[in-house]
Amino acid sequence: MEFTVKEIIDLILKRIIWVIIGLSLGLFTLFICSKFIINPSYTASVQLYVIPNDTETSVNLNELNYAQKVVTTYINFLNTNVFYQKIQDDTNLDYSINQLRNMTSVKSVNNTEIFQISVTSPSAKDSYSLAESMERIAPQLIKTIKPSAKISVVDPVDFPTKPSGPNIIKNTLVGGMLGLIASVFIILLVEILDTNIKNKEDLIETYKLPVLGEIPNLNLSKESGIYKKIPYISKKKRHLKAKNDYNKNLKFIFSESFKSFRTNLRFVLVKEGCKKIIISSPLPGDGKSTACINLGITLSQAGSSVLIIDCDLRKGKLHSYFNIKYRPGLSDALSGMVEFKDAIRKTSHENLDIIPLGSISPNPSELLSSSQMEKLLVNLEKEYDYIIFDTPPVNVLSDALSLVKYSDGLLIVLREGITSHPNLTNALDKFKLSQGNILGFILNNVSVNQGKKFNYYYSHYGAKND
Repeated sequence: MEFTVKEIIDLILKRIIWVIIGLSLGLFTLFICSKFIINPSYTASVQLYVIPNDTETSVNLNELNYAQKVVTTYINFLNTNVFYQKIQDDTNLDYSINQLRNMTSVKSVNNTEIFQISVTSPSAKDSYSLAESMERIAPQLIKTIKPSAKISVVDPVDFPTKPSGPNIIKNTLVGGMLGLIASVFIILLVEILDTNIKNKEDLIETYKLPVLGEIPNLNLSKESGIYKKIPYISKKKRHLKAKNDYNKNLKFIFSESFKSFRTNLRFVLVKEGCKKIIISSPLPGDGKSTACINLGITLSQAGSSVLIIDCDLRKGKLHSYFNIKYRPGLSDALSGMVEFKDAIRKTSHENLDIIPLGSISPNPSELLSSSQMEKLLVNLEKEYDYIIFDTPPVNVLSDALSLVKYSDGLLIVLREGITSHPNLTNALDKFKLSQGNILGFILNNVSVNQGKKFNYYYSHYGAKND
């Protein structure tokens, strides 16, 4: 999975709280380690100057370049076991040759004729003793190898009075940087491993099917901080007024989303006479029944006669939304227990009727695919502009597949951030195998604050309808 720069920025902004936590954790961890856990170290240094030999400057190098080359040679003289053995014998400190080599840094100063020997250890006294010994022994060792060498001390060793490390500020900043990088990496990794549907664009790009409706999440308990921005004066009144205004505008946004859905549906389902639509979902809890009810209400408000049939003959809940009894209903009519007309119920919404599930049936799939169901629909489509089938989740029960042959199209309800791609793919495969006409998706639980779409409704249209 590849990410564009914009997608990475959007992901970071979306999960900015985790980035802040990672940054803070990195800063805090390295600060604590540097301040209280890592033992302090002390560094003692001495600087030596290489005096060029006038008798040797006749080489095709100028005096300065020659001296710099000699410095490099002398540094290599000092990076030997012989040198550290002499230091070990001179100081009688309990350090091995490898330890001394790791504690010692010998390097030229800014590519000049000066080189510096630095010794770092947990003890200020040891660092001073070792550096002082090297100040004396280094020129002697070099002269034994190259008698013409001329070396003088530029900056003699001083006793270190304060620790040279750890560098608390530097380590803390490094920790913050590591925490930041780790948090961004984890965010990207989670995004790659996350198989849930993320947004409308994710659906369209993956399945090449339209998203006909985006239904916002109106859970006010999850909306952040709108009331906290109201001034303290008349706090209670302002709080209630802000809450009422906000609720009113959220209802407006919700209503507008279904009106937009209704318009899109008319574009994709162009057919004379009654239009029969299956609404299903991959799994329970995707908001399929809510979508059925609100779509039915929205279509009826536009003057169309609408019938919603509860085809979930096991756990149908359509009747509870309209506060009516669940029987007699569809199963009773299909079983011949009541007349078809007796199963139809009026609702409080003009032009909107429903057929509840009826008595619990032991064989729902057989009833839905029966000749009685076909006969029922032949009679009903003469009286309604739209018939909407509220069906069980297709990945749980196959009842929805029994209705495909009667329908003009089907809609799949999904929940943003909850429904997974594997579950949706499984549902699509089942409907395609049944030769269903998949019209598109209804994306439920879309964040009100996502993007600019809903904010646009809120600020430009909602206020005008107050």
